[in-house]
Amino acid sequence: MIRKAITDTFYTLIHENFKFNGAPELLDILASIISGFAVPLREEHVYFFKTVIIPLHKVQTCQKFHNELLRCSMLFVSKDPQLAFPLVKGLLKYWPFANFGKEAQFLQELLEVLDVCDISKLEPFVERLFKRIVKSIASPHLQVSDRAMCFFENDFFLSILKHYKNHTFPILVPVIVHLADTHWHKLLQESLRALKNIMRDIDPALFDRVAKQGNP
Repeated sequence: MIRKAITDTFYTLIHENFKFNGAPELLDILASIISGFAVPLREEHVYFFKTVIIPLHKVQTCQKFHNELLRCSMLFVSKDPQLAFPLVKGLLKYWPFANFGKEAQFLQELLEVLDVCDISKLEPFVERLFKRIVKSIASPHLQVSDRAMCFFENDFFLSILKHYKNHTFPILVPVIVHLADTHWHKLLQESLRALKNIMRDIDPALFDRVAKQGNP
């Protein structure tokens, strides 16, 4: 009964009215409930994850309750790692525009979710994922660019980059090479130059071939 009442409230928040001051508190209660779910998850719980937890990311005021939403998301993924894939798809689908604070939060969540993904099953998401990362790197907002650069300090993310290098290099290399020479922030420019060298070391021939195709 409690879960149904919470679900109805969130449906209203998602589909009708984006303002609701009690969302963080309700998500805190939900986190306690989710942590007690038995595995494997029942179908109704998976349905709730896909129809409530993921769509809550598109709510205009999501920034106000994102920490609690992230906790619920990761609790579900810890119960069933296969749920990481619809969550990645949802994050890319509902990616915020013209809201740099929310975009930085999405980057944080995306990195946490990718850490539990099966690398062999990520291929359908690789192109969209890396296009989004490279747009964030090129963002005019320093916090977003810096948070996107943190992806390349993560060993698992680097393993994705290497595993799918024929897909990722054509997306990343031209932008990285361009920004390493032109970025307005000196510290980030140094990080971009270091990243350029890391990518060149992964596959020098592929790097040079893609770089010669021209900068954006």
